[in-house]
Amino acid sequence: MGHGNRVHPMSYTDPSIPLQHRPMVPRKDIAVYGYGSVSWKDRMEEWKKKQNEKLQVVKHEGGNDGGNLDGEELDADLPMMDEGRQPLSRKLPIPSSKINPYRLVIIVRLAILGLFFHYRLLHPVRVAYGLWLTSVICEIWFAVSWILDQFPKWYPIERETYLDRLFLRYEKEGKLSELASVDIFVSTVDPMKEPPLITANTVLSILAVDYPVDKVACYVSDDGAAMLTFEALSETSEFARKWVPFCKKFNIEPRAPEWYFTQKIDYLKDKVHPTFVRERRAVKREYEEFKVRINGLVATAQKVPEDGWTMQDGTPWPGNSVHDHPRMIQVFLGHSGVRDVEGNELPCLVYVSREKRLGFEHHKKAGAMNALIRVSAVLSNAPYLLNVDCDHYINNSKALREAMCFLMDPISGKKVCYVQFPQRFDGIDRHDRYSNRNVVFFDINMK
Repeated sequence: MGHGNRVHPMSYTDPSIPLQHRPMVPRKDIAVYGYGSVSWKDRMEEWKKKQNEKLQVVKHEGGNDGGNLDGEELDADLPMMDEGRQPLSRKLPIPSSKINPYRLVIIVRLAILGLFFHYRLLHPVRVAYGLWLTSVICEIWFAVSWILDQFPKWYPIERETYLDRLFLRYEKEGKLSELASVDIFVSTVDPMKEPPLITANTVLSILAVDYPVDKVACYVSDDGAAMLTFEALSETSEFARKWVPFCKKFNIEPRAPEWYFTQKIDYLKDKVHPTFVRERRAVKREYEEFKVRINGLVATAQKVPEDGWTMQDGTPWPGNSVHDHPRMIQVFLGHSGVRDVEGNELPCLVYVSREKRLGFEHHKKAGAMNALIRVSAVLSNAPYLLNVDCDHYINNSKALREAMCFLMDPISGKKVCYVQFPQRFDGIDRHDRYSNRNVVFFDINMK
């Protein structure tokens, strides 16, 4: 059965594998030609029945099981019938009524651009030829840049993922999850410019993601070797023991406590668990105390002793010299014995401050990323990396699963190198007068 061109009688073959058929007489039974037997035909009917049942299971809510957009049914003989071969994402075409007017504008602009250059080239400025030539070259350069910028806008693409299919394929009941592991990198430099409370919220949103805990590891790079960051991360790991089970028990969104507790919504909506209100109040009280402790660390860090910081055992803090210190690695969560308040395992949380020496180029954030890769290769060695800034919390707990719908797709996954998440920004004025949200880039160009 190497290439599917020869099958012995009474054997079973996958009907999706093409066979090199010999000429047949339609009046004869198929078993006469040696391609199978009556039992094989029965198995084929049974196989088709099972695949039709599986299609009903993986059917996407509101979707059409990968059929065309007009609602036509799939061909019953399509080789993608079982859920193991169903795509984990699909492209959603933008209606022509929305995109065609913009395409018309592009064509009009292109015509005007052509007329402009026709005039410019046929009417040179003789008295200042060098200046005219320079300006024409610059205009051509900007025109080419504009044309290249129109390519993604001509055919924008929206994508939809199938988390239910991902679950059926990689997280079958009674079996260990087969989802790929992910190492998440968080980069910090100066805790006075990047508030530790913001970094703590980012880390908490990572630790509480909706993903198997044994397949998530969070590495925090402290390029400033600050004792404040180290102590703040220690406090964060302790609060995570209460915050993570609360989020997963009640499906909290978003899972960064600062933004969850400050959002002005009806938090009782769709929450019918009788203990939710009581536990929410308790966790909020714990978070307020956590904020007080973090702010106390910040106030203390502003008064640096003349001899530098000293640890509890009396030894100097290794990072007292920011530009000359040994490497520091501390595993806060993920090792044996450290569990949440309900006794469940927690994702791995690691503090890393790479070694620095005077006179050596450390390459800033790129160098910090290289150091994190070396550390993570020893501790967790996940095949996928997620890089976030210290002020970029994960506002969708299923974000990692969404990414895996592209990276672990059985058909197109091998062609995908990386997934870029769009960014959303909080604390911006309603009209966004300074365009801090980068709407054009994230909502238009990226599509």
